[in-house]
Amino acid sequence: MNPMVPGTKTYAIFGFCFIHHFNICTEVLQEDVIIFVNQIAEITHTAVTKYGGSANKNLGDAYLLVWKFPNPNELKTKEPLESIKFSAENRTIADMSVFAFLKVLARINKYQHIRKYRKHTGLTTAI
Repeated sequence: MNPMVPGTKTYAIFGFCFIHHFNICTEVLQEDVIIFVNQIAEITHTAVTKYGGSANKNLGDAYLLVWKFPNPNELKTKEPLESIKFSAENRTIADMSVFAFLKVLARINKYQHIRKYRKHTGLTTAI
């Protein structure tokens, strides 16, 4: 690896998904926190992948999610964003990134195996 090689600029949408109160979850759930994190990761990664993104990095309580623009040259301008006519592909990627986050939120609120943590006595009293 040569660190002196110039990099390339990437145009993408970057998103983060955080597990709130992760330190409390870790203390209360103990070894079961791994199951909880994996359940959230499965929901997040599935939705992001299905809607054109990539789960780039897991940081324990946070996930870095990325959607690369298929036509990045449109974004290499100094014009105001309001005046640019974006391609259908770039608009679709932007829409899909928002839709993926909506799906993650909906599934976290829908799935029983995730909702059971809301009734966990240790978590409800600690948060």
